[in-house]
Amino acid sequence: MMRAQTKVTLAAASIGLLAIGSGCSLFSRPVAHEARLSTPANPMGPSEGVSGEDTTGVGPGADFGAKSGAQARQAASPRSRPVHPTSLETMSNAADLMFQSDEPFSQQPSNVNVFGELDGFGPSVFNPGGQGGYQQHTSVDEGYDADPEISPDGEHLLFTSTRHTEHPDIYLQRVDGLAVTQLTTDPADDGFARFSPDGQRIAFASNRSGNWDIYVMDADGKNVEQVTRSAANEIHPTFSPDGQRLAFCAMGLRSGQWELWTVDLRTSRLQMIGYGLFPDWSPRTDKDVIAFQRSRQRGTRWFSAWTVELTGDDAKNLTEIAYSTNAAIVCPKWNLDGTKLTFCSIIDPNASETVNEQVHGTTQDIWIVNADGTSRQRLTDGKGINATPTWARDGRVYFVSDRGGKDAIWSIATSASTGLAKSKAAKVDTAAAETGESR
Repeated sequence: MMRAQTKVTLAAASIGLLAIGSGCSLFSRPVAHEARLSTPANPMGPSEGVSGEDTTGVGPGADFGAKSGAQARQAASPRSRPVHPTSLETMSNAADLMFQSDEPFSQQPSNVNVFGELDGFGPSVFNPGGQGGYQQHTSVDEGYDADPEISPDGEHLLFTSTRHTEHPDIYLQRVDGLAVTQLTTDPADDGFARFSPDGQRIAFASNRSGNWDIYVMDADGKNVEQVTRSAANEIHPTFSPDGQRLAFCAMGLRSGQWELWTVDLRTSRLQMIGYGLFPDWSPRTDKDVIAFQRSRQRGTRWFSAWTVELTGDDAKNLTEIAYSTNAAIVCPKWNLDGTKLTFCSIIDPNASETVNEQVHGTTQDIWIVNADGTSRQRLTDGKGINATPTWARDGRVYFVSDRGGKDAIWSIATSASTGLAKSKAAKVDTAAAETGESR
């Protein structure tokens, strides 16, 4: 059964890897290919959760909830079919990919983009400021920008782009600047770039070796090292708080599902920790917690946001943090102290009609929520595509949006960033009072 298609771009490049199964936006924007993700019915499958393709965007009015323990296990995700990213427009059909559950896994996967991008619309207009706290940071005349990541010191923006070639590459620019440095230049597709906690290294995914593998390089693009070498497609790396391990997702060769893995960068030891897609390692140092998305096993089978705790070789305390009865929830990402998550939502991916000026199946929004599932807050306005969010040191949330005409990187203020600004202002006032000066 064909379902409404939603444009979701994986910012990095087309991934032949969606033979990988469900597809969440890896990168954002049209380099990718539309990935059609299906989740064949698999009542409890080989595991308690399967990840599928990610579609971003939950609009106003989404119903959320959180559960853990036995209840969470019963909401396990269905088996997902591999996706093959090759065009950004494939991501436009991300909804179709993620919500289709009646096609056999053996079917030929569709093309999918790997950067979590959204299809662009017309030329973009650079506007460093905006209403509602919005700020545009990148602009493209051709191609798209996707999959933003902010350096630990808050000074630099790392992202994937097709501005210079049809194949996604990784770029770096100052958050407050316009000059862009291209870090990768090979003819393959590169994306899902993530900083190490100290900002000295970058982990990313690339298909330069024939299929998608995980790599690390210095923050200036030098000294590239291949981390994984299996026949499976592996994407979306994320560093542990100590920078010694990576978590990533891989399309299981046997399970046919998106699997979550960790690798020790010192010993190359690999460990499977469960099923899911687009992991993000919490910065907390008191315990190892990873957030990820996976599809539910009952009902709509849409994606929801989960966390799992690692203790030695054991993965425990599987908890569903955010779900919705009328929207898919994808791409969860931690803030810098591990107390909050941001994520994308997409309203009613199966529908395509307009209700109260919202086009269901295409409305994608950015949200934030406490780590325990409480205090949900929608940041974007329900207009256009808003995807693949990430936090900055100052509390702002950066994301991909087509609100300027083409997929580019934007940011928006949150209560955390507003509070930080007020705190800094208060400190300046206090210092001025102590020295008898005035601002």
